[in-house]
Amino acid sequence: MSNLEAISNFREQLKNPTQLMNGDIKFNGLITYYFGNKILKEALAVTIRLTTMEHGQVSIADGEEINSNVVHMEFNPAFQNYEYMNDYSLKISDRSNRLGHYEVRIVEI
Repeated sequence: MSNLEAISNFREQLKNPTQLMNGDIKFNGLITYYFGNKILKEALAVTIRLTTMEHGQVSIADGEEINSNVVHMEFNPAFQNYEYMNDYSLKISDRSNRLGHYEVRIVEI
């Protein structure tokens, strides 16, 4: 399954997304972030970009534990790996110099 198929499948099962003026969608998600030997969990706002140039990009709002000072908060299907999971979550994974291997799980709440 391609990254865009994964984001499409995830988007189709969302129950309460808010459509933004520009066509993007926003929803409340439970974010679970795995990196190194750490696991962080926090409920945060998630935006999925649906415009032509940014289609499939995912942005997570900064929280207290999960924020841009600690981890990556912006994801792009051209660079990260997206996977739609059987538990209705979206898994985003990659490797970076900053975090090493990391995995983000997003589920609507």
